[in-house]
Amino acid sequence: MMRFEFQEQQFDKVKALFSRHSNKRPKPNRNLDQFWATEETVLRRAIVLGNIKNISHKQILFLGDSDLTSVVFSLFYRVKKITVIDIDSHILSFLAEISKTEGFSIEFCEHDLRKPLDKTKFRNYDIVFFDPPYTSQAINIWLIRAMEASLGTGRNQKRKKPEFLSSKQYLMCYGYTDRSTERGLKIQQIITYLGLIIQEKLRGFNHYYEAESIGSMSDLYVIQPTPRLNLQKLDTARSQFYTGQKKI
Repeated sequence: MMRFEFQEQQFDKVKALFSRHSNKRPKPNRNLDQFWATEETVLRRAIVLGNIKNISHKQILFLGDSDLTSVVFSLFYRVKKITVIDIDSHILSFLAEISKTEGFSIEFCEHDLRKPLDKTKFRNYDIVFFDPPYTSQAINIWLIRAMEASLGTGRNQKRKKPEFLSSKQYLMCYGYTDRSTERGLKIQQIITYLGLIIQEKLRGFNHYYEAESIGSMSDLYVIQPTPRLNLQKLDTARSQFYTGQKKI
């Protein structure tokens, strides 16, 4: 079971960080399915990541970060590399300003995740964290991007070795209510189809402001690739996944 308990002094540091930069924080963009996670949630995410074995030697990729998880994580932990990819230039500018002011070492890249990642720039990441738009198409694409960024290229035989795959973890946030369990089943089917396995699932882990459509909360999935992964899915075509969009 993953640990996520925190101390009051840690929470005070997070609240102080948010307070120092709150006046410049961009408002959530509903067309990109952005909802702010609570400060407590973001701290718990950081602690879960921080408790991963040998975390200081890991490379972490955030696929989108309107919740500021990358900077809260950096407030308490140092790792080999942290990168944030986001389609929203306003979010990236805000995160970059925080990172510079607070002395964090974070790389930022503006990119539309509907498009494949640059194989020369995004490879060999150990951990990928994401809170994607809540459509099945988005979940599918975000998981594929996580695989692209962590499994790299080369011979399939090497990429399917258990010792290699066991070092990769994808932490995904996804929410559904007890009355819409078919949505959770659909996501489970996508994960299985891609050759991934749910190692742990923390129900109601994430809490949000004004996200009534999912009961203002979501689960945290801890996912790992298996030797049954479908590497051909890494070249999947672009899909529609933002619920605020009628057409792409």
